[in-house]
Amino acid sequence: MNPFAPTATRRAGFSLLEVLVASGLLVLGLAGFGALLPLAGSRLAEATAEDRAGTLASNAFAEIVNRGLAASDLFPSGSTNRACVFGPVLADLANPAVVAAAETALAPRIEPTRGFLLEDDLTYRLASSGDTPANAFVNGGLGPRESKEGHCWAAMLTPLDFGSPVGPGSRATLSVAVFRKAGAIQALTLTPASGNYEISPGDDSSRKRFARGCSYLLVLPSGAAPTWRRINASWTTNPGTAGEKSFLNFSDPTGLPPGTLATIGFERLMRVDERTVVVE
Repeated sequence: MNPFAPTATRRAGFSLLEVLVASGLLVLGLAGFGALLPLAGSRLAEATAEDRAGTLASNAFAEIVNRGLAASDLFPSGSTNRACVFGPVLADLANPAVVAAAETALAPRIEPTRGFLLEDDLTYRLASSGDTPANAFVNGGLGPRESKEGHCWAAMLTPLDFGSPVGPGSRATLSVAVFRKAGAIQALTLTPASGNYEISPGDDSSRKRFARGCSYLLVLPSGAAPTWRRINASWTTNPGTAGEKSFLNFSDPTGLPPGTLATIGFERLMRVDERTVVVE
């Protein structure tokens, strides 16, 4: 044996350069992961809101059936060419030519404001003693439980035979609109433009509030039944300049009348569900 044969040298540890490189990579990874947390939270909140909207839509259809709201006596007397709307949002858009608010027969059947809210989001008061919050009640504390003004719904009954009087046994389209929260409405004029529609008013702020993509517009054609139309996409050209214009197109433009369209846009509108019902 050669006592002077070279032996493998053992490293005492990592070099400073290796530690710095590893630390830099770790920081970059943590920064990327941290950037995902707010986005994940936003997506989770949006998914929760959509789930609650679906629940409220189902509840609304049940309320309409159980409370007898799909009824001919809700339509304005002598009306043959108007849809009937009820709820805290749609009641504001009454148009004598096309849409009319429900008759006074609605009031005894459903509470005018609280009956259209998602009632599982309750309001609490600060505790007078201890740490447990106190329940909040309407009517001066007499009840029922108070709900936050969050998700709400409104409905529209549109006779399938739009030119005939509405009576028991008539068929109608029942549309239930669900809102994240009651908001403003805006009349919008749509002018055909190269396969799309130019929006008026055309500023970007109005478009984002009332005609954003994947939302809905209520189209009010002259002498014909109003219809809900889902917006496929909307956009603004030359924002912030004198040449600013906004445009949109619909997911399904079938059946829309030619020429300029009168429509209504809604703030915070989440979904519109439709069914065919027999009017009582």
